[in-house]
Amino acid sequence: MRPLIAVMLLALAGCGAYPHYSDPRLATKINDQYALRDACLAKNAEANLNSGSSASEIARIISQSCQSETNSLIAVSNPYNDPRISAAIERDTEFRATGYVLRARNLGTPN
Repeated sequence: MRPLIAVMLLALAGCGAYPHYSDPRLATKINDQYALRDACLAKNAEANLNSGSSASEIARIISQSCQSETNSLIAVSNPYNDPRISAAIERDTEFRATGYVLRARNLGTPN
């Protein structure tokens, strides 16, 4: 019984705290697409800094202006076209856009 427990513990020890991707190239492509999308969001947030609209309204506009980057991210991340994954990435895009707008406003205000 003890040898069985030892073997099971050794097998579980191989499972680290950090996930190992089965396809590192795909993971790199996904990370690159996230970076491109986020760069677009940040750039557009700064461009709309002087807008009098609410942060959520500006975030929607920014999300739409970065739709091609978001679509590329969805295409790489969701090869089986699962609508739940696409919707989650769209929500994440708008959430991150709101964050960039708020951050740009904070940086743009005098201390």
